[in-house]
Amino acid sequence: MKFGLFSNNRRFERSLGDAWDQDIKEIVTADRLGFDEAWISEHQTPAELIIAKAAAQTRHIRMGSGVRPLGYYHPIQIALEANATDQLTHGRYMLGIGHGFHARQMEWRGRDPKDTRAMVEASIELILKLWTATGPVDYDGPFWTGKQMILQCPPVQKPHPPVAIACINSASSVELAGRLNLKVLTGDFIPVKRLREFGEILVAAQAKAGHKPSRNMLNATRVVYVAETDKKARDDMRESYEKTIAWEIENTPHHQVERIPPGGTLKDITFDYLVDTGNLFVGSPGTVRQQIENFYDRVGGFGRLQFHAGRDYATPEKLFASMEMFMNEVAPKIAHLDPDLPSNRAAAE
Repeated sequence: MKFGLFSNNRRFERSLGDAWDQDIKEIVTADRLGFDEAWISEHQTPAELIIAKAAAQTRHIRMGSGVRPLGYYHPIQIALEANATDQLTHGRYMLGIGHGFHARQMEWRGRDPKDTRAMVEASIELILKLWTATGPVDYDGPFWTGKQMILQCPPVQKPHPPVAIACINSASSVELAGRLNLKVLTGDFIPVKRLREFGEILVAAQAKAGHKPSRNMLNATRVVYVAETDKKARDDMRESYEKTIAWEIENTPHHQVERIPPGGTLKDITFDYLVDTGNLFVGSPGTVRQQIENFYDRVGGFGRLQFHAGRDYATPEKLFASMEMFMNEVAPKIAHLDPDLPSNRAAAE
């Protein structure tokens, strides 16, 4: 198992500039500690701008857009900006793609939200064609056209940067990932049952398309916080996460519906309930290790655990200490987990 960040900038008590600076500090800390990837959400601005700034302060961590809504842009623009960011990061860039989830943002651009899914599939196939073409490309499709298109800025990585697709509810997105041999990105709120189904759909689609089936292409995301004891970890996180719950219910309730207690409502979601039910991994190193191992087994295995980041959880100092404690005391004991190999948990005991 490998470890990364999903930096989902929602620091609602900060200015945007301050929030992005704090996101970059988290990425710099993750780079120093040995996390291998960071995916940065596109909310107010393309993630590539933040990645370019973070690249100057990091050395090893790979960074990706999490994600670029493909319906918003001409595919050649996506490919050109991806290549430019790959150059600026010296080959550490990854392209994350998806649908976006606000219909109004399609409408702002004069697009019909009903076309979003079809636009994603058409766009990524054209982007891949542009990346692998040996000459100019002509394209006359239902959503975009272009004549004699070439990518004047080449990528560092050949034939192109790695690509991942965000999957929330739709099996068709996972099937697309399997068919095109792309990574799968998932959110922190996706239930175990669906993650397990995603893994099964992914490997079936990979095999059908002639690729080597691999659950290592599946990334799972959860809130992770480690402290010396279970009580201290909960006490550190409770106030900040209760604020997060309130913000989420007001602004993105669709992400929280599947966390509602049986027979309850959104108002019944509490921090302690989410920890108790395994939605959040919060506790001592031993407790968090057990939570992750149980989650891994129930999902059926995945290649990378992404820490949900870009939020003001606890305090920056405590959060950075948590990341360091995790990498020192938890990561070495679960790093051997490989979904494409028989489990060998005893080797870490």
